[in-house]
Amino acid sequence: MNDLNAPDLLDGLMGLAVADRRQAVSSVVLRVWESPTVLLGEISPTQAITAVAVIAAGLPGAAGRPWLDDRLAAVALPGVTSELAGRALCALDVIVGRDRESVPLELHVSDGAAAQELLDDLRDVLMDGIRLGL
Repeated sequence: MNDLNAPDLLDGLMGLAVADRRQAVSSVVLRVWESPTVLLGEISPTQAITAVAVIAAGLPGAAGRPWLDDRLAAVALPGVTSELAGRALCALDVIVGRDRESVPLELHVSDGAAAQELLDDLRDVLMDGIRLGL
């Protein structure tokens, strides 16, 4: 699964029932948060960021964001709780190196500024979801 890109991962999630999607993305963010070294082989950064985005897409603050395309909206989790948003935020902090347990990653992107903007925007949406206490 590590060699799949985000659209392929979203397509795979689309075929799952909501409960199974929730379990899949919850497992990814929890594993990344608990064991950051999984990003070095078992779970790719792309897979982890996609799981975070699926969770963020289910929050009210995601509406109208440029990264919320039709495919992501189709797999967004309904009823994201503040606990799940918090787990996703912790995983995102591990991925981007804000967490002291982070592992050094080299994310290969063609536009580093756009990637940083996306990660910051995901963080903002997740923080808003936590603040709302959903």
